[in-house]
Amino acid sequence: MPGGAAWGFSGTPARATLGLSETATKALQASGMCCQPAPSMAPLPEDLSHEDADTRSGARRAAYAGLQAYVRSPTPNAFVSQLPAMNRYLDLTKAVINIISLFDIEVADGATLTISANTHVVNARKVIIHGSGRIVCKGATTFKIVSLEGARRFSQVVSAQTSVVGRVAHS
Repeated sequence: MPGGAAWGFSGTPARATLGLSETATKALQASGMCCQPAPSMAPLPEDLSHEDADTRSGARRAAYAGLQAYVRSPTPNAFVSQLPAMNRYLDLTKAVINIISLFDIEVADGATLTISANTHVVNARKVIIHGSGRIVCKGATTFKIVSLEGARRFSQVVSAQTSVVGRVAHS
């Protein structure tokens, strides 16, 4: 995978599904708001299936951490050395991405929409949050939406062309 090319789950590129859009990535790089450094050491791909449980467990934890950082990083080329271990991790664990696709999401005044910890991506045309309504994500969730409407302030939202990617609320 030269140059940090996106690898994927059953042919769907993981970075395109979970990560920042190309426009958001460029905006972050241009603004200097980056960069999550790549973990300094990548596990050996063969350690992910090592017969010693401690070696195997440590390698899988390191591959998972590298995978999370790679998918959400605006500098994927920093992870090129880790791609073989991350690909092997995905092969071994049969990783699944849980995606919710909805036309529109409306959260009523005073209501809370809770996104479960095992939901990785929310795709929607628009999200409208009325009054004191809120969205709480129980895990790391990527929002790919056309518009976000309402008077509520969001702490980590990056907008780009036709999508918004970020965490709305995390508890």
